[in-house]
Amino acid sequence: MHLWSDLYSVDKKRLVRAGEEITPRVLKALAEQASRPRAIPIADTPLFRDLRRVFRDERYATILSPPKANQEILQAMGKVILPETIVQELGHIARVIPASYQHMIHTTVLSTKFSLDPHLRTTLDPTRMARLSLVHDLGKSRIPLHILDKETPITAGEFEVLKSHALIGYVLLHYYCGRDHKDCSFAAIEHHERRDGSGYPRRIKKIRTYSQIIAVAEDFDALISSRPFRKEPYTQRAALDHLLDEAAAGKLPPRIVRLLIAQARKSKPTLQTLRIPTGKRDAPPVDNLHNMILRDDRNKRTIEITPSKKR
Repeated sequence: MHLWSDLYSVDKKRLVRAGEEITPRVLKALAEQASRPRAIPIADTPLFRDLRRVFRDERYATILSPPKANQEILQAMGKVILPETIVQELGHIARVIPASYQHMIHTTVLSTKFSLDPHLRTTLDPTRMARLSLVHDLGKSRIPLHILDKETPITAGEFEVLKSHALIGYVLLHYYCGRDHKDCSFAAIEHHERRDGSGYPRRIKKIRTYSQIIAVAEDFDALISSRPFRKEPYTQRAALDHLLDEAAAGKLPPRIVRLLIAQARKSKPTLQTLRIPTGKRDAPPVDNLHNMILRDDRNKRTIEITPSKKR
């Protein structure tokens, strides 16, 4: 794997050169270069304030209920500690690409809720789940805004640039987390992989449970959120139908999708009592350009993989 442009850290250090093969040796060297930055509890940062705001989002009112259960989510997230450089990266994303930042925040809350479900909590650490969710999309900070904000279908070349955010985040986390990179970097490179091998960047089928949870949570939030390439978001029912289709196709974990559906109902059924009607309950937006790619890429640009700058 390689990147076609130099990649720099938030402190302007060049981590890899354009075209350089990103091998285990390169990644190990980056991890050993880490300067052990100060660790910051996110409870002491604006991050935690923004996480708390998710509980007031009307779109999540049913999922994040009853309020008493949310205390466990807040407690788990409040224990997260991140290197100062990662906190700086997240602050940069919040300023420059706020939609991506909000997406990461929503994904974190939803993923943490999943990890606290009785069906999963015996095998998962909710605080680790929150930490992984917060950093999974770190590479988006290096994707040019003309691609992230595009209102028309992206070209095949632009899609390749967009997909590179998984590898970019993986490299950044090796550098920022140092010897602890194994505890967090996999979330960046695995969250777009799919169980049938159709994902990216490595097209692997064996995916950690943490990454599978992030995949469901972020797909759901992306569908029900406003995006430049569609005027209206998916309704919650249409989004759940889409995720069910993805699970049926072998891409997403059926159990996690079913957990989401159960949590989206006021009655909060268990997986054993959950009943899902056959047939579609709602349709996608009529102007939806989700996953629509133009194959003609004559206007391909040279991309500089440095922190995105606001227009």
